[in-house]
Amino acid sequence: MYLTEVKFADVVMNQFKYKVKAYIGIFSSLLIVQVFGLLMSLNGSSSMGTVGNAFSLSLNNYTGNIVIIFTMLWGFISAITITTKAYKNDDFTFISNRLSRNLANIFFLILASLIGGITALLSGYLLKVVMFFFVDEGFVILTNINITEIILGIFVTSLYMILLSSFGYFIGTVVQLSKWFKVLLPILFLSYLFLTANTSEETTLIVEIGEFYLNEDSLFIFFLKIFITSILLFCFSIGLSNRMEVRQ
Repeated sequence: MYLTEVKFADVVMNQFKYKVKAYIGIFSSLLIVQVFGLLMSLNGSSSMGTVGNAFSLSLNNYTGNIVIIFTMLWGFISAITITTKAYKNDDFTFISNRLSRNLANIFFLILASLIGGITALLSGYLLKVVMFFFVDEGFVILTNINITEIILGIFVTSLYMILLSSFGYFIGTVVQLSKWFKVLLPILFLSYLFLTANTSEETTLIVEIGEFYLNEDSLFIFFLKIFITSILLFCFSIGLSNRMEVRQ
């Protein structure tokens, strides 16, 4: 008689593979969100113009910024979604524990963030190509495609996706601790926005946090900020999930 020893890494990998196949609806929603973002971008992300005695000039700048913003929101909401009871109960089909479930979820979110970062960044170039062929009036000037800039843009966008996903996963885990948090967290957030809107302070906590991650010139330090913050949020989420009951 032989005993089969189940390796922890194999359990995590099997759960991860299952989630990639089972959560295909999340990627379908990504496509819908990005198509909607492209439609919203058809009028241009910014515009300027001038009028002379015998001419008028209008310039529209087409970028994928709107798609990137929508994709980041998608990553945040998707991270919250996979912490819900419906998704969590799927893990009971495996011989696993909370740690393996959380690690599989984290790996899935990282994969989703990479896919979202790549498609969101490239959508800006797709938008310019579409406008080049379908604009009837005026001229469309395409900027040169720099492979280095594309790779760097994908890297940065994916990091932001991972950061928002880790934050969303943390929020989703907190909400699962008690149903009261579903009401308490939105109230606290809206109350904070209301209070800061009526103050004379030029900067608020949210603005300072945004500047901490956005206004960074060093790519390496930027990576460290995102990496450390995401690791901490994921670790906090795993720690909080250990306080939950086995099955709710």
